Amino acid sequence: MKICVTTKDNDPEAGTDPHFGRCLYFMFVNTDDMQYEFVKNPYSAASQGAGVQAAQYVADRGADVLICSNPGPNAVSVMGTAGIQIVKYPEMKAMEAVQKFLGTNEI
Repeated sequence: MKICVTTKDNDPEAGTDPHFGRCLYFMFVNTDDMQYEFVKNPYSAASQGAGVQAAQYVADRGADVLICSNPGPNAVSVMGTAGIQIVKYPEMKAMEAVQKFLGTNEI
């Protein structure tokens, strides 16, 4: 499974970012080996449509789950079409959010 977490920096100890389309980084975690990679959000400074473009980007990178506390409705629609499960947690450390999800699989 591939999990995407919106983050404020490129460090697993960084806080999650509640703003999906405008977050600075996406942390992608492969749960098979818990390897992670940070990718700068190419749409964080988009003049409009950041959420939709970022959602398509996350889908194109093969994410199965998105952890973000506040994705917008248009982004939610794109991710729903792509079959990406959205998990809303309050702000916490990025890797902590992944471990919480894996321990509970709660939505």
